[in-house]
Amino acid sequence: MANQFVVAHIIPTGVGADIGGYVGDATPATNMIASIADKVISHPNVVNGVALNLAGRNVLYVEGYSLDRFFKGEAELKEVEKNKIGVVLDKGIETEGYDLAVNTINALRTVGGVEIVCVLKTKKETMTQAVKTKSNSFVGEIEHEQTLIEACREAIKQGAQALAISLNIKIDMKDLTAYFNGKGANPYGGAEAVVSHLVSATFGLPAAHAPLLSKYEIYRETHSGTVDPRAAAEAIGPAYLGSVLRGLDRAPRLVTQGGDVRVNDVDAIILPYTCMGGIPALAAQKWGIPIIAVKENTTVMKATPDILRMKNVIVAKNYWETGGILAAMKEGIDPLELRRPVKKLTIA
Repeated sequence: MANQFVVAHIIPTGVGADIGGYVGDATPATNMIASIADKVISHPNVVNGVALNLAGRNVLYVEGYSLDRFFKGEAELKEVEKNKIGVVLDKGIETEGYDLAVNTINALRTVGGVEIVCVLKTKKETMTQAVKTKSNSFVGEIEHEQTLIEACREAIKQGAQALAISLNIKIDMKDLTAYFNGKGANPYGGAEAVVSHLVSATFGLPAAHAPLLSKYEIYRETHSGTVDPRAAAEAIGPAYLGSVLRGLDRAPRLVTQGGDVRVNDVDAIILPYTCMGGIPALAAQKWGIPIIAVKENTTVMKATPDILRMKNVIVAKNYWETGGILAAMKEGIDPLELRRPVKKLTIA
């Protein structure tokens, strides 16, 4: 992508990120980045805001597994004007949960112009659950993954070019309460990543997950009182499919060649300071891509650039500094030349 300034903004899911650990609360930071960059590569965890997805038009919505493939150099991103979306819902919840899902889908059709080719239900409940780790982050397990795969395959047969998955994830309500009070990671996040990774790896299509809530969960979320501001999008209405459908509407497709954006087009990757252990950060070392590590965006992880002895890392105190660093990079200015004192050079 010649003469384009391309930045990736990545915040891992389920790690309790201070910014991006809630639904859509990293969107302002992402849009600030998008005001500087020509293209921003990001992922559902960063911009999904329940019914809201307010990411800028130049933000490319890429699922985590696909993002890993992109940074490994195994795939390129092909931009599209529109995707035909197939929706797959979990079996096993009350009518109220399905009513909310269908109303959300129809709202995105009639208000957002999103094209839905089918809405299918798995033949049996997937039995998906969140699992809390010793580090207080969350991962997930899916017991009946084959029933999900079969439903996705049928959606593709009916013309789906992208897949919106909505499963009922079993969580401990104590973890949800802690999350709403700003004292814990998103309990849904890890399981959502497992589901979307499974679907993306199997079919190679844009995919994202939205929790499908039971009658009790709908009541619980909408009667939680005044919650942490970052969780407010969930408390006002748990129409999670809304942001997913909006993101998938124009999500780029993965291709092996002929893409619009390749890994060597990326000029910088932005990550939380303690999340340097993932594939994008490690791939940045291979490809020589500068990493901006945002220190103020704390998480429960401890994979810092110092511990991993990483090169090409610029530490930013916060997203304010990140914006300045990006503006300098886009203009071809060494960000270090904006600091004082200036390092003296000597003749070797």
